[in-house]
Amino acid sequence: MTDAEQALATLAHDPAPQARRSAGILRDALAADAADWLDHRLRYVEPDDPTLYRPEEPSPSSWQRGGHIWTLVLGALPDEAMLQHLTARFTAPQTGGVALLRNGAAEMLDAVALAEEPARGETAQLLAALALFHRLAFGFETGQLQSLVEDAQRGILDHLITVHPATAGVAEAHPRPGHPAHQAARAYLNRLSFIGADGKQRLLDDAAAALAEAVTAAQQQPHQAPEPSAQDVEAPAIPGYPKHLEGDLQAAAQWRLISPVARRAAEQTMDRLARATTALAEATAAADTNQPASPQQDAARLAHHSLRQELEELTARHALLMHASVLADAEAAAEPAQHAAVVAAAQATEGQPRPRTAAEIVATEDAFMALVNGAEDRIAEALAEQRRLTREALHRIFPYAVTSTGRHTVRRNLLDNSGLGIDAYTQASRAIGESAAKLQSVEAAYRSGAVSFGHPPVTHDDVEQARAALQRAETRFADLAISRPNTLRALKALDGATHLQPSAPETPAARAARIAAQSRERSKATAPRTDPAAEQARQAHHSSAQAHQPGLRPA
Repeated sequence: MTDAEQALATLAHDPAPQARRSAGILRDALAADAADWLDHRLRYVEPDDPTLYRPEEPSPSSWQRGGHIWTLVLGALPDEAMLQHLTARFTAPQTGGVALLRNGAAEMLDAVALAEEPARGETAQLLAALALFHRLAFGFETGQLQSLVEDAQRGILDHLITVHPATAGVAEAHPRPGHPAHQAARAYLNRLSFIGADGKQRLLDDAAAALAEAVTAAQQQPHQAPEPSAQDVEAPAIPGYPKHLEGDLQAAAQWRLISPVARRAAEQTMDRLARATTALAEATAAADTNQPASPQQDAARLAHHSLRQELEELTARHALLMHASVLADAEAAAEPAQHAAVVAAAQATEGQPRPRTAAEIVATEDAFMALVNGAEDRIAEALAEQRRLTREALHRIFPYAVTSTGRHTVRRNLLDNSGLGIDAYTQASRAIGESAAKLQSVEAAYRSGAVSFGHPPVTHDDVEQARAALQRAETRFADLAISRPNTLRALKALDGATHLQPSAPETPAARAARIAAQSRERSKATAPRTDPAAEQARQAHHSSAQAHQPGLRPA
């Protein structure tokens, strides 16, 4: 809808009457399309949504749910044009249905605001918003809508667990989200949201007892790993990672900022879809409702459906590439994070008294390696979590990619079908050469004024068109030089997350050897540099001394 609004804005600046008429037709078609999308959710029938069994009018709860969904997706209240198209679909619209939809939209607008800035809400408000998202996520919604709900729930819970009186102490004592006590506190808050502020006291007592029992059991588990300190929580192993993207549509938009080829493909597809939507609306408006659809209508409807599907597939590919690119960034950031962990461990142990006995030396080395091992284990955990998020995105966006054949199909779609295959540079370079030769020929013909037999004379417009073709070819090559390396980098990370088995853990001896090698490299890098002339004189003196030693001859 945002892309369509941009197309409308472009048409609005065109002074031609036809452009204004096309803008009005396109705006009306968008409202009708949005009404159709919302109607599908108002009258959805589980489990497979048979159209024949849809009710004639939505129920009151469905109207309210429609308002929730609309505002969650678009972040705005429903507009009048869409509501007019929506109510026209029902022979006897339910009294107060539109009012219920507006109330639901306003309710969701407040909940989304709380999810974005939970610190501004009271505990009761946050629990009510969490309950609203739970109800919305309890139905059939999947994909992008489900992702938006999960992001909102996560934002509320991350803040609520630190301020609620029953969970604040647990979150402070066990800040790591994977700890059983921390998970029990989150489950308690979710349970409170289901019970409600006016719930029965017995249910509230049962929830509190379950929380206390779970926390006690988690604290009594043997061989527990030590909990991270507050500094560990504030400073992640890999700064900024694991990173959770807000949603697939937002991920696709971010990828288009990275890849010029992806951005250009999306713009061209959206422009074609806007023109196809206008053509379909014009054909439908001119058709007789009492007659069967004309061939022009069928062709316009087929073109519109094909372009919508093409745009959806394009967005899915771009979203997955962004998820994979984030994983590639995390893997690249892991190496300097490991180096920083070694330096931090060395600084921590250097501040202690210098060891004198063999036992003190061994203890110092053990303390140093314990710090390094702990930091590198946390780095490995962060990478594993980022890989898990990438695999989840792959299976959510392309469910058929669970097999090797499916993953191969995804890779082909991400690379070859996007014009970024192995021959992309060759084709782009050839296009530049052909366009340059064409421009040179057209310019020569234009300057000479010669006219080939059977061809019209070359005009200034022909020269400008040839020059524009060369500029497009050069732009394509420049975009390719940016987009293809970024795409290959993302695909390499995606392959590593989905194909390869986890690497075996590094042995203590191998890790110590690696750290020692890194220390030697740092020592070389920081060693004072010798004057070249002095070094040459020193080597000459050393060679002369060797030549005068008994039994030695100069080479």
